[in-house]
Amino acid sequence: MLTRTMIALGLSFSLAACGAATTTPDQPAGTPGGSVLPSVMLGSWLYGTLSSVDYYDPASDRWMDSSGASEIVTFSGNGRYERTRLLSLTTYGCTSKLFIHEKGSVTIEGDRLTYRPSEGVNKGYTCSPSNSWNTTQINPETWVFRFETTSNGQDQMVLQNVKGDAEAHYGRYQR
Repeated sequence: MLTRTMIALGLSFSLAACGAATTTPDQPAGTPGGSVLPSVMLGSWLYGTLSSVDYYDPASDRWMDSSGASEIVTFSGNGRYERTRLLSLTTYGCTSKLFIHEKGSVTIEGDRLTYRPSEGVNKGYTCSPSNSWNTTQINPETWVFRFETTSNGQDQMVLQNVKGDAEAHYGRYQR
């Protein structure tokens, strides 16, 4: 359990990102047009990077797994979402991986967005695939959200944990 908590904390911390941007006005939830979500939120968003390339460690004379975190979330006008997260973390020869895929509904109250998963999978391992887990239990999460425009004119969705000590900046995902 402690290991899963550490990986979850690692994912949360890996979602913390920095960036300067300017705030832009937002269409409030439940506005005309039939969507229960702000129109700027609809579509797919991407956070993070996860290298698909391993690296060579000359100190150990071994190839090592890459590290990183990535999330893609897609919001629909009917208040549904689909979210996929992947974390790969290698430290001192120990590689841990976490994969979460979920679908459900999202609610907005003021500046708070709550993911309410209705189906999904949470699986991964710590240091070795023999230390693995696979569960369908995925808990709701609440984030403070806002939208910004980057210095190059791109939309950006910013999610901040409710404590206010970690922030993730998402760009539009182009398939």
